[in-house]
Parts: sequence; structure tokens; C-alpha cells
Amino acid sequence: MGTPRSTRWAYVRKQAWNRDRKARAVCHICGGKIDYSIPASSAPLSWEPDHLMPVSLAPELELDLNNVAASHMKCNRQRGNGTNNDIGLRSRIW
Repeated sequence: MGTPRSTRWAYVRKQAWNRDRKARAVCHICGGKIDYSIPASSAPLSWEPDHLMPVSLAPELELDLNNVAASHMKCNRQRGNGTNNDIGLRSRIW
């Protein structure tokens, strides 16, 4: 039957966290610094993984680490499924 989706996503999320924390990646949406000292997805400026191509539009890319970028929790949630692109300027790092 294979590994449940939630377990696979947890693995990809952890890989993204480790990659982004090590690189001190900034929010790809607004370009601002992310506070890696606080738990992920726990505060507005905390790290949260964002699917560059939203899962609702490209479900086949959901578990692709290359489709996951660092973002602030507040920016990611405001952006939603990617249709609200007026939040801030995309960082040149991404």
C-alpha cells in the first residue's frame, strides 16, 4: 500500500526546514528575514513551507522538495493558493 501521504509530507517538510534553516533562507514572498529560533508555523514571522506551484493546481508536485520554498507563516497564509501575488516582491534568492 505504501507510505501514507501525511508521513511523506512530514519528511519533505523536515527536509525543507533543514535546508532553509541552514541557508538562513528569507521569505520568498516578501523577501523578509524568517525567525528560525521559533517553532515552524507558530507565529507570523516563523518559517512555513510554501508550495511554489499550489497543490490545488499541481497535486503531482506536492511532495517535490524543489516545489517547496521558505516563507513566513503570515505571507504563506495570506497568499493562499497562489492567486494573491500582491503581498510583496519575490526574493532574488528564489
